[in-house]
Order: sequence, then structure tokens, then C-alpha cells
Amino acid sequence: MRNFLLALSFIPILVLAQSKSMITGSLIDSENGTPLEFATVSVINPSDQVLLTGGVTDSKGGFAISLKPGIYTINVQFVTYAPLQIKDVKVETGKATQLGRLSMEPDTEELGEVVVQAERTQMEMNLDKKVYNVGKDLSNLGGSASDILSNLPSVTVDIEGNVELRGSSNVKVLIDGKPSGLVGLSSSDALRQLQGNLIERIEIVTNPSARYDAEGQAGIINIVLKKDSKKGINGSFQVNTGYPQNHGASVNMNFRREWVNLFVNYGLSYRDSPGGGKTDQEYHLDEPSPTTGETDYFTKLRRDHNRAGISNSIRFGSDFYLSDKTTLTAAFLYRYSDEKNDAVLDYRDFDLSGNFLEYTLRNDKETEGDHNLEYSLNLTKQFTRKEQKLTADIQYQSNNEIEKSNIVQSEGATVASSVPALFQKVKNDEGEKRLMLQADYIHPFGLKGKFETGFRSTNRHVKNIYNVDERTDESEPFVQLDEFSTDFAYLENVHAAYGIVSDQYDKFSWQVGLRAEMTDISSEQKEDTVKRDWNYINYFPSAFLTYKITEVSQIQLSYSRRINRPRFRELNPFSSFTDNRNFRVGNPTLQPEFTDSYEAGLLQNFKKSSFYYGVYYRFTDDLIQRVTLEPNDEGQRIRKPYNIGERHQVGVETNISHEFVGWYRINGNFNFFRSETIGSVGDTLTLNAKAMSFSTRMSNIFKLGDKTDAQLNLNYRAPQKDTQGKRYSMTSLDLGISRDVLGDDGTLSLSVSDLFNSRKYRFETSTENFYEKGEWQWRRGPSAQLTFIYRLNQKKQRPGRGENGGEFMDDGGF
Repeated sequence: MRNFLLALSFIPILVLAQSKSMITGSLIDSENGTPLEFATVSVINPSDQVLLTGGVTDSKGGFAISLKPGIYTINVQFVTYAPLQIKDVKVETGKATQLGRLSMEPDTEELGEVVVQAERTQMEMNLDKKVYNVGKDLSNLGGSASDILSNLPSVTVDIEGNVELRGSSNVKVLIDGKPSGLVGLSSSDALRQLQGNLIERIEIVTNPSARYDAEGQAGIINIVLKKDSKKGINGSFQVNTGYPQNHGASVNMNFRREWVNLFVNYGLSYRDSPGGGKTDQEYHLDEPSPTTGETDYFTKLRRDHNRAGISNSIRFGSDFYLSDKTTLTAAFLYRYSDEKNDAVLDYRDFDLSGNFLEYTLRNDKETEGDHNLEYSLNLTKQFTRKEQKLTADIQYQSNNEIEKSNIVQSEGATVASSVPALFQKVKNDEGEKRLMLQADYIHPFGLKGKFETGFRSTNRHVKNIYNVDERTDESEPFVQLDEFSTDFAYLENVHAAYGIVSDQYDKFSWQVGLRAEMTDISSEQKEDTVKRDWNYINYFPSAFLTYKITEVSQIQLSYSRRINRPRFRELNPFSSFTDNRNFRVGNPTLQPEFTDSYEAGLLQNFKKSSFYYGVYYRFTDDLIQRVTLEPNDEGQRIRKPYNIGERHQVGVETNISHEFVGWYRINGNFNFFRSETIGSVGDTLTLNAKAMSFSTRMSNIFKLGDKTDAQLNLNYRAPQKDTQGKRYSMTSLDLGISRDVLGDDGTLSLSVSDLFNSRKYRFETSTENFYEKGEWQWRRGPSAQLTFIYRLNQKKQRPGRGENGGEFMDDGGF
């Protein structure tokens, strides 16, 4: 607190230190709020209309012009925009006259004569984040959010659908800068259900500052949904069909008047995705297995599944422009999905000599209903002073998910003689209620300085009621299996506050910040009346230093500290019963892990190229990792998360975007890292590993005439060792082609993903008494998509009006 007050006390000193007489301000597009670079600002003598001096806006639309004291007229001009004039601007001795944020209106008459050629690039690089305009990637059309993420550089989706960034699954996924009901209780399932055509761009922050939530060891992935603010009625409509069955439609509409902007996004999709895999397992038990009667045996497991269902998402709201500088936004989100998931598990047991022992077929028919509601209110207040801003948010979400399974297990000495021998019913009732309050304030000082502060308070209450009933004959009543049934409740309160000071001197700019988070967590296993409580306060510093080498090159050093609190399903004692030989369970005693992250990067932006070269180092303490335990006497294998120890990881990352000729450009990424894990569980299980791996993605974009584009994407992920085995390499190839039709109001696209059916997760696990080798696919490829988009009163972006994606703060984030 003392440091916080000290920082505040310097603000008036720094402001008074400015001794020059000048005018300052910034220019933005009135329709979408993007900065206008290279606009001309002229200072005119009002008495004789003589030009006295002037300037050009910088990359953020800002300008600062030194003047003698007096009264002036300011003229602002920019191609394709109506001229702007400000009269009677008074400049006083030793003071900076703040014109604030000036909005320029597009000149519709001039636009009619402009040939539209430039568009936002697919990948835009900044030092603090990377922005991917996913609609430009043809392989994303008709896909889900999970499909899109799996195509991004440095991002992978693992065997269970969890998102990984730079090889770590501890990444925070946000929607429009905030946690959202669109992610839901199970982020992996929700991301597969979120239609990609509702997404405008994805922002990746690998080393977030104190402004952002400290959750997420590897960084933050922010999914920005589509929303426009152009005057009048505008929008887009999309329909798609594909094989395997993947059909959908979406609508994105806006209606803008002077004081209000109404927006609505609706998406409907139906998917039937076949997938599955195979695993060869070898067991060595102390006692004979009740299934095989052997202590040493071999099992071939084959799994096929179909995940089918309908998903609906609707989001609507209004921006109310209370004044030129005050906006109130109210929004509502509802998502409902109804799925039918069928899984067939085929076990064939052999002794080590290869003699057949037992056949088991396990058929699981599951229905899943998922409801998500979210209400949000945002107030944004701009001030006359450039970049001075206050935002306040309140958000409430309620999610509920019910899964019901009917399982029939058949057994026999041979495949032909197997008969139903076990009947089971499983019901999983999950729910979450979440309330978030937050506010953020930015106060500029001097010419380039800023002080930022804010708070966030979050309350989460999660329930999970899991019941398993069983009978061995259809004429018998079901009996509950107490060892697999649980009633688990989880309550989490996190209160956070932060302060950041930043400034720029000549070619140097810097930022230092500190975030404090107070966490209060309690969990309860009601069937055993076991309660656990954790209370702790943590501090998360961050620091950034940037040096501008030339007009096109700059280098940045950064540091941040992060936390990864155990997820609900990592704490939940039990979560799956489809496979009754291989269980995934939670650990209610898990503690959070902490990561210190260091990064140095060089960014170069040329006329036709962008290059980013970065090195990073991460140290994680109290590392959370799922551990495969030795099989029990019944031959059941359990995977359970533990705080195993620490991990050191160092890596190199390169991003390249280059236009070779007018019809061909590439976007490329290469990420290489080395990690060392030092860990253990108890006194008997040592978990140490040294590993090197890399991933790369190359996107080739071809412009075949004025109306046709094509794209070819190659993804490769190298093998990687872990503490109990390894993951093998994975390669995939995607291609697509699109053509503008209907006078450029429509676009017809055809894309094929995983052309050679090579996107397979292949792995190996080894313990003292267990070994397995297998492969897995959530969806078997290849898959094809035909998509049609129609734009209503929307045109491709004009030259000089590109976006860099903005800060999360611009979207109400934290």
C-alpha cells in the first residue's frame, strides 16, 4: 500500500514537469474505434488562414505539436475520411492542451471511388501478444473453436481435448477478455461445441502483465467474438455442410443509430464425429486378476466412439452511447447442447505366450444436456485527456450439465460366446454459479506515462453429484456402487487488486506492475463429511522493458509470475466410468503451482514482412501432473494428479509473415524447447525427465486472381518424452479454396482438414508393472467442409484501417 501511495504522489510532479506549450490528441475511426495512422494534423492561424505548423499521427493515432501560446484552428485530414476542423483551440504558456480522442467519419462519396484491395492479415504480431484473424484461415471455416485452436502456432490440443500452449496445458481461456459461460464447466467439451463462425479473432499472450488474471501458467488465450458498430444495419450469414456430418448456420447482425447499437449472434450446428483409438497394454500383478485369472497378461483394447448432437448459441445485447465518451453495454448469452455419445470398448486378453484368455465388450450409450446462461453489464467512460479511461463490469453465469450413461458389458471365453454379464447406470450432475465484479482505471501523466489500477472479485460455487448403479442380471434391481459414487462441492473466492506504472523516454519504454490475489477455497465430500479449506495471499509482479532500435525494429524484455490453481475436475475424486479398467480420478488435496516466466523478443515490421524472434524461460514449483499409478490387484489402472516437484523449461520461438509476390505469402511459426522435470510421489515413485521437442506450422496463402484465394497449411509436432513415457510425432495437412461471388457480397469456400488422416495422438506409458502403447483420435479424418457466407452492408477492410486487436482492456477484460 505504501508503494501504491508513493506512485500516486509522483503523478502531479510528473505532470507539472512538462514545460512546453503544445497540443496533443489522438484520432480514431468513428465506426470501429481503431487508431488512424499517418493522418495529417495542420495548425492554422485563424486570422489569415495561414498554415503555421503541423504533424502526422503515429501508429496509435496520437500526435503532439509544440506551439507558441495563442488561439488556433486545427484541421485534420486523412484519405477516405471527411475532413475534421476544430476552432478556437487555446494554447497557454507551459501547458499541454489536450484535444482528447477525436473521431473521424468515413467519407462515403470518396469511398465509392476507392478500389478495395487491402485486408487484415491472418497473423498480426505485437510484443505483448499475437493476434490471429481466424476468418482469414480457410481451413477454419465450418470448424469449432477447438479445431481453430489446434491450427494456431504454438497451440496444440491433447488426447482429451485440453488446450496446450508451448507444451503446457495450464493456459487460461477467456471469451472477450473475461471468463465466460461459453467455455463452461468442461472447457474441452465446450470448445468443441462453440461454432468457429462466431469468432472474429484469437489473441495469445504468453507473458501477461499484472493487469491480467494471474491464473494460467503458460499464458492467456482470448477468444474475441464477432461484433460490429457501423451505422445502419449490417451483418453476415453463414451456412455450412460437411463430411463426416457437420452442418451449421449462423447469423451475426448489428443495428446502429446515433445513441444505440444492437447486436446479435446466433449459431446452430449438428455434428456426428466418429473417432477412437487402440492401445496395447501389458500387466504384471502381485495377485491373479479376477478378470483373466493371470498375474502376467497382455490386453488389446480397441475403442470406437461417435459424438453426435445439436448445439445452439445465442448472444445479444446493446451498446448505449450515453454521451460522446460514455458507453453502457448490456449483453446476454445462452448456450444449449444436446448430445448423444456412443462408445464401444473391445478388450481381448492374452497370456504372455499369446494364448487367448478372455473377451470383454463394453457398450456405453450416453446422453448429455448442457445449459449455459450469462448476463453481463459494462460501463466505459472516456475522458477529455488522451487514454484516460474508466471501465466497470459485472457478470453472472450459471451452467448446468447432466450426463447419463447406460452401460452393458458382455463377457465370454470367445467373441462368439460372449453374453451380457454386467449392467450399469451412471449419472453425473454438474453445475456452476459464478459472479464477477471488476473495475479498471487508466490515468495518463506527462507525454507518454500511464498509471493503471483495478480490482476484481470472483465467487464460484460448483457442485458435482456422481452416481454409479450396477446389477448382474436384468431381473435384479440396481444397487449403488458406493466406492464410485460421490457428492462433491467446491467453493472458490478470489479477490484481486493491481497497480501498473509505465512511461517512455526517447527510445525506451517500460512498465512495472504488481498484482495481489487473496484466495479462499473450500471443498466438501458430502458422503464422507470430509471438508477441506485453503486460504492464501499471493503477489504477482511483472516488468517489461522495450527498446526501439530503428523505425521497424524493437526489442523487449519481460517477466511475470503466474499461478495455476487446481481445476475442479482435478480436485473431484471421481469423474469417469466408461472404461472400468482405466480410471481418471481427482485429488482433493492438490495445491496450486507457481511459475516464474522470463522472455526476450525482437519484433521487426517491414512493408511486406513481419518477424518475431523470442527466447523464454519458465520455472514451475509445486508442479501439477497426472501420474499413472501401478495397477491394483483387480488390474485397474488409475491416473491421478499430484504436486510432484519442479520443472525448468527454456525455449526459442520464431514467427514469420512474408509476402514474396502479390499472389503468394506465408505465415510460419517454429517453437523449440527443452524441459527438465524433477519430481516424485511419496518415497517410492520417482518422476524425473529431460526432454527436447519442437512444433512448427507453415501456412501458404495464394491469391488466384481478384476473387479467388487458396491456402495450404502444414502442421508438425515432434516427439516428446515425459516422466512416464513419451508422445510420438504428429503431422497434418489442411487445404482450402474460396471465391467471392454476388458482387463480393458473398464468399463460397471449400476446405479439407487432415487430408491424409495423420492427426493422430500416439503415446507410450511405462511403469514398473505396466506398459502401454497406443493412438487416439477425437475425430477421424479427412473431413471436408463447404461454406457459404453472405455479407449485408459489409465490405472488406479499406487500406489504412487495419486493426492490431487492441488490449483485453478494450473488450472489458482484466
